Amino acid sequence: MFKALLKMQMLEVFSWLFMDKKTGKNRAKKGVVTFGIIYLFVFLFLSVIFFIVAKMMCAPLVNAGYTWMYFAIMGLISVALGVFGSVFNTFSSLYQARDNDLLLSMPISPSKILAVKLAGVFAMGLLYELIVMIPTVIAYFVFAKVNILGIIFSILIPFILSLFVLTLSCILGWVVALVNGRIKNKNLITVILSLAFIVGYYFCYSKAYAAIQNLIANPDSVGKGMKNFLYPLYHMGLAAQGNAASMLIFSAFCIALFALFYLVLSKSFLRLATASTSVAKAKGGKTSFSSRSIANALLYKELKRFLGSSVYMLNCGLGTVIMLVGGIAVIIKKDYFSSMLSEMFLGYESLIPLLAVAVICMMITMNDITAPSISLEGKNLWLAQSLPVSSHQVLYAKLRLHILLTAVPALILSLCIETVIKPNALFCVMIPVIACLFTAFAGFAGLLINLKMPNLNWTNETVPVKQSMPVVICLFGGWVVVLAFGAIYYALMKFINPEIYIIAVAAVLSALCFAMAKWINKKGVQIFENL
Repeated sequence: MFKALLKMQMLEVFSWLFMDKKTGKNRAKKGVVTFGIIYLFVFLFLSVIFFIVAKMMCAPLVNAGYTWMYFAIMGLISVALGVFGSVFNTFSSLYQARDNDLLLSMPISPSKILAVKLAGVFAMGLLYELIVMIPTVIAYFVFAKVNILGIIFSILIPFILSLFVLTLSCILGWVVALVNGRIKNKNLITVILSLAFIVGYYFCYSKAYAAIQNLIANPDSVGKGMKNFLYPLYHMGLAAQGNAASMLIFSAFCIALFALFYLVLSKSFLRLATASTSVAKAKGGKTSFSSRSIANALLYKELKRFLGSSVYMLNCGLGTVIMLVGGIAVIIKKDYFSSMLSEMFLGYESLIPLLAVAVICMMITMNDITAPSISLEGKNLWLAQSLPVSSHQVLYAKLRLHILLTAVPALILSLCIETVIKPNALFCVMIPVIACLFTAFAGFAGLLINLKMPNLNWTNETVPVKQSMPVVICLFGGWVVVLAFGAIYYALMKFINPEIYIIAVAAVLSALCFAMAKWINKKGVQIFENL
């Protein structure tokens, strides 16, 4: 039973690779290979970036006798990335999974169910952690003289360190679960805490280069403090040099910490997994009802679905927050950005408005609300199909939500940027117009792709939100579109001025939106009704 559940959990975690979400059946070998190549490319791309970072630190620190410091720093980065990649689905995987009731009804102890769930979180955290640790180990093998024990321990370290990542991810998820039934706006709290984590992460990342330079220049002074502050990672670094005693200390720390947390968590898992999240009924009094039009009622339904899922908000609506924060930052640092652009584009000032358009469109791509919107209906899709409204109205309600949550902050950001770059009259109009058109383009594209590639057979909403092909295509495809427009202008800049080009871009986006709207009105509606 336990092996079967473990296999099922692993298939759930990696279902994006092996299963066709539209049919619920396993992919053919060709499909598995194709999807595997796409994700492998992304993995390798990120790994190359971290290899460059590892290369910058490895040789100087190893030659100075601070190999342990190199591993401690890269290990800390891998832990941060591992927690960042797995913490958002820990709560929903452990406590909000749709199969919790079914599993708890089986003749298997809650502790074993917890172990199976944790295995999925462990696999996800390990996947993110290896993006950093594989380049770290490769750079170490290239730039340092490694003995046999060092090679063996360096290969084992990422897997042991992943227990530490798992523990941190579960602690954060556990905190969310404990307060889940005690606060009213639990999803909002989850989003705020997650955003705070993201802000802290990127703040540290922005300071990373200066910190690396200071570290390489002053390893002695930095190393003294790190030994005490990062004591387990200090022994991890010594273990990579072949120190068996340090390997034992590092392993014991990670295993003991996880075992302690697992013991505590197993005592409360049953209570947390079965806790009721229903809201107490109002006592007495009159209840007032307000009527809405069909379109507004459907929009309200979509908005409630969006606000009712922290995973959905964080992964598909993060662009809204970033654009608003970006607009505020532009206003606060107005003089700084103005002088920086003047220096960077000296003699090419006419390109600044085009750059502003590209930046805004890049931020818009971070909102892909429509990409998983149909998949999120899941096995309750029949409810949307049976409503006394047309399928066209249901689909466009999802599009309207995307436009509402994306176009408004995009317009605010556009106006803030215009106060800095002070474009001519044409661009004053065209920058907000392009922002709206690109928002509509991204929304139509997400809806179209999700209709063609739906995933209705999920037990955890993180699967359609984070691990589905429509989300990947919309995110990276949006970047490709923006870069393609930039490349086309670069090729034609001697023959066309920016004003004419931006009008041409608006025409192309309008035509694409019109074509996708026409497809959704006919074929899209048919597909939705037959799902």
